[in-house]
Amino acid sequence: MNRMTVDERRRANELRRIGATIRAPRAVAIEDLRVGAGWKRNARVATLVTLALGGVFALLQLTHTLSLYGPGSLLDLLLPRL
Repeated sequence: MNRMTVDERRRANELRRIGATIRAPRAVAIEDLRVGAGWKRNARVATLVTLALGGVFALLQLTHTLSLYGPGSLLDLLLPRL
């Protein structure tokens, strides 16, 4: 048996009905997964900064290797050993 009073049942039914109308859809459309306009610019800037830092580090490593061993050793390092 249900031991709820009439007012409690009425409130429970109202809450159930309100929850059914406000509930978010279960399926997610592809359009909802798009990246926002503000994030696109931040992602481009982060990519450019990362590429610039990677290029600087690669040049530093190249100059360090050249200063230690000279260009002959660098060619030996880059070419496969036979």
